[in-house]
Amino acid sequence: GGLVGSMRTETLEALFGMRPITDGKIYLNGEDFIPMTPRQAIKHRIAFVTEDRKKSGLVLCLPVHENINIVNAQRPSFAGILNWSKLKAVANIHRKTLNIKVRSIDQIVSSLSGGNQQKVALAKWLDFDPQVIIFDEPTRGIDIGAKTEIYSIMGELAAQGAAIVMVSSELPELISVADRIMVMQEGRMKGIVSKEEATQERVMSMATQKVH
Repeated sequence: GGLVGSMRTETLEALFGMRPITDGKIYLNGEDFIPMTPRQAIKHRIAFVTEDRKKSGLVLCLPVHENINIVNAQRPSFAGILNWSKLKAVANIHRKTLNIKVRSIDQIVSSLSGGNQQKVALAKWLDFDPQVIIFDEPTRGIDIGAKTEIYSIMGELAAQGAAIVMVSSELPELISVADRIMVMQEGRMKGIVSKEEATQERVMSMATQKVH
């Protein structure tokens, strides 16, 4: 959590190897880990559902099944030749798991609602069973029904053992969904609040506290 300009998104990008890390340490499963590139992060089963699904999360002119398979397209393929029947089978599995509402998996992804686009943006990461899933503003621009579905999906992923790291500008969302809230200001951590202790007043007080 934190105000605009607190560098929350930049922190997520560093965790995913999109920005250089100049100081501090990251531990993954108790071991030092410094992701140099997104490819390296993916190899360590880290997923990143970006803030702007239309610019960086999806290829809007492609069908649903191709978007779902963007990350894992090479896995069911041989010698660089894509196996479309297997890829479509993978897409159908995730369509059913996430309840993505489409007429067909051949439907162009730009024609879907915001909530269903967000589910596709998440589905593309699920085939390699990520151990860490980074969400940047996971419910921005979607209706209340779709938000509830996204929360439910996140809860199920956490119950299956995935670690969820989320940025949200909506304080009620953070307080209701997160187990712990790390409050940031100007790229620095101001403190961590447990779910039991989290209130809007406390988080806002930490977020606006003067940096020394």
